Amino acid sequence: MKPVSFRLKTTRGLAVLALAAAAGAQASDATCISAGRLDAEGRWAPQFREVRLLDEAGRALATRSKADLARVRGVELTQPALLSACTGDGGLPREDKATTKAPVPAARPGRLVAEGVGYARLQTGGELVEIKVQVPSDQVVMITR
Repeated sequence: MKPVSFRLKTTRGLAVLALAAAAGAQASDATCISAGRLDAEGRWAPQFREVRLLDEAGRALATRSKADLARVRGVELTQPALLSACTGDGGLPREDKATTKAPVPAARPGRLVAEGVGYARLQTGGELVEIKVQVPSDQVVMITR
């Protein structure tokens, strides 16, 4: 019986290591967070309250137009924010099928450095505002959405 128990423990350990490695790989590829959506006229529709945009001095940045977003140098998250691959200025594919709920990488609440801003065109009109961020590995958590 002991060899079976040992094998089960070893197998569980390897599975945990494999999951951790997969999560790390996902987090390293996932460098954008969504700050909200802009309508066709470039107005927030809506801006996510959980993502505060910061200027180069670390102060809250009032963004009334798309041009104001060029001054974003950081973000402050008040809740975990999902990390995803940056789409850039391309369009987002529409998926109508439901997906199963599974753990996904997210950034912990706190401040992050912003490397840039992208605008992914939405098929329904408007654009998704993506903030490219630097996320240290100790700031990544897995959440189920």
